[in-house]
Amino acid sequence: MLRMVVCDWNGTLFRDALDEAYFMGLCRQVFLRAARRLQIARVALMLCACARCVAHYVSAKSRREAALHRVLRIIQILNPAVFRGMSCAELADYTRRYARRVQGKLDRRLLDVLCAARRDLHLPLGVISVGSAEGIEAVLDQAGCPFDFVLANRFRTTGGLVEGFDCALTEGKVGLLDRLLTRRGVDPADVMYIGDSWWDEQCFERVGMPVVSFWADDQLKRRCEARYGAFAPATQADFDAYLRQAAKPA
Repeated sequence: MLRMVVCDWNGTLFRDALDEAYFMGLCRQVFLRAARRLQIARVALMLCACARCVAHYVSAKSRREAALHRVLRIIQILNPAVFRGMSCAELADYTRRYARRVQGKLDRRLLDVLCAARRDLHLPLGVISVGSAEGIEAVLDQAGCPFDFVLANRFRTTGGLVEGFDCALTEGKVGLLDRLLTRRGVDPADVMYIGDSWWDEQCFERVGMPVVSFWADDQLKRRCEARYGAFAPATQADFDAYLRQAAKPA
């Protein structure tokens, strides 16, 4: 019987593959503020940092297997040049505005069904992602569907100022999933995991109800159906029926 749903974020519930809109928008805000204040040295530092990030970003977009390494390198560049010293209030204000702006990037075919299941069936929902927990939580809150937990990377702060974006969660997702289920006392057989890429396949193998998201490519859908018995819904109604059937007592 279904007791919990765990979702990937990027490419599954949310269109952007790498949370690029969140981080690019934040960089733009910090840059414009520094420019208005005529902080010439800071502006120059940010321009150089962003130029160095471009090649890593292009590689991350074109080669998914190298994406995590490239994203980590980008964050290492941006932390001292852009994020460090930003006020927590500025980060929170930006994140609220971002959440309102990107609502159209959510896959409501999945999200609306999940929200209804949380409301009607009291089914816990969670996200596992290497993206920004602040951004994910704000987008879900703005959508009117806060999840029960978001296991993702966060900004590190001290005394009202940002020290940097802390990429602490960089291991394979299956390890994070295992620890989460152990901590919550949930059998993997009673868990639905929804994902869109080869990064999610170990989680598909571990849980009782693997689901391939709508935005996943057809090749991955066929492979996961064959290897893991994953369900690849064709329509929102298909997904709703599958989830509600899985939630029925045996």
